[in-house]
Amino acid sequence: MDSSVNLPETSETEPLEEPRTLNYSFWVGALTVRGSALPRVFLDIIKFGVIAFVIVLMATLAKSKFEVVLSIPFSVLSAAGAVLGLLLVLRTNAGYDRWWEARKLWGGIVNQSRNLGVIASSYGPPSGEWRNQFIRWTAVMPHVIRCSLREDPSLTEISRLVGRANAKRVSEASHMPTFVATIMAQMLSEGRREGMSRYAFLQAEQQRSMLIDYLGGCERIRKTPLARASAIQVRQFIFMFLVALPFALMGEFTDAATSFSIAGVDFNHGIYLIPLFIMLLALPMLSLDRIGMELQNPFDTRRIDHLPLDAICHTIERNLMEVLKNDSVATEEGFVLETIQLDPEMAELIKKGNVGDTLIS
Repeated sequence: MDSSVNLPETSETEPLEEPRTLNYSFWVGALTVRGSALPRVFLDIIKFGVIAFVIVLMATLAKSKFEVVLSIPFSVLSAAGAVLGLLLVLRTNAGYDRWWEARKLWGGIVNQSRNLGVIASSYGPPSGEWRNQFIRWTAVMPHVIRCSLREDPSLTEISRLVGRANAKRVSEASHMPTFVATIMAQMLSEGRREGMSRYAFLQAEQQRSMLIDYLGGCERIRKTPLARASAIQVRQFIFMFLVALPFALMGEFTDAATSFSIAGVDFNHGIYLIPLFIMLLALPMLSLDRIGMELQNPFDTRRIDHLPLDAICHTIERNLMEVLKNDSVATEEGFVLETIQLDPEMAELIKKGNVGDTLIS
C-alpha cells in the first residue's frame, strides 16, 4: 500500500502568490503641486506676465499715438527657442547626473555597511563585546556621514547606539566621519590581535576604506556646484527670450474685429492674451532651470528632490541590529539590544509600500 501523501500538482510557471497591482496615474502626477517646481517659480512666472502686459500696453500706445509698430517677425525667435530648449535640457541632465551619482554612492554605503556587519558577526574574534561594539560603530557611520553632509548637529542616533559619552566625542571631532572611521580601524586591529583571521581582517579593512571613498564622492558633489557662469548665461538667455517674445507675438494675436477704444486709444482684445501665453511658456522654462539648480545638492533637505538619507540610514541601522541580534556569540554573553524607536513619519518612509499605492513615475 502506497503511504505517500498525494499533493496537488502545481505548474512551475504558476505564481506562488497573487501579484500586487500597481496603479500608475497620469493625472495624479499632472495635477500634483507638492514636490514640483511650480511653487518655487510661481512668482517669477507672474512677473514675466506683468512684464509682457506692460510691453503690450506700450506697443498699443505707440501704435495709436505715434503710429509706430513695435513688433518683430516671429521667425527671428524660432531658432533662439530651439537653442534655449537644448541648453535647458543639458542643464537639467547635468543636475540629474549629480543626483543619480549621489544615490549610487549611498547605495555603496549601504552595501559596505552590511558587509562589515556580516564579516564582524561571522569572522570576528570570539568576543561578544567586540562584535557588539564594532557593529554598533558601523551603524553609526552612515548617520555621521549624513549629519556631516547636511551640517546637522543632532546626534540622537549616535547616542542611542554607542552612548552619550561617545556621541560627545564624535561631536567634538573636526571631521566626524574620519573620527568614526578611525575608531573602526582601531577595533579591526584589536580584533586581529584577538583571533580574527587575516583574510577576514583584510576584507573588513577594504570595506571600511570603501566607505571613506564613498564619503569623498559625496563631499565632492556637495562642495563643487555646477559652473556659475553657465547658470547665469542660461537665465539671461531665458530673460531675453521671454521679454522679446511679446514683440514677436503682436502680429499673431491681432484681431481688428474685437478692438475697442478708451480716450482715443485703440485697444485690441487679442493681443491681451499675450501675457497669458508668456506665462504658460515661462512655466516649463523656469521649472527646468529650477530643477537643474535643485538637483545640484541632493543632500540638502531644502531641495525639492533631496535624497531620503534619514530613511536610508535607519534601514542600515535596522539591518545591522538584526545581524547583531542573530549573533550567537554576542547573545550568549548577554549583550541585550536596545529597541529602536522610530517616529511614525520615519517608520512610514522605510516600510514597504501598500497595495493601493498610486505611483506617478
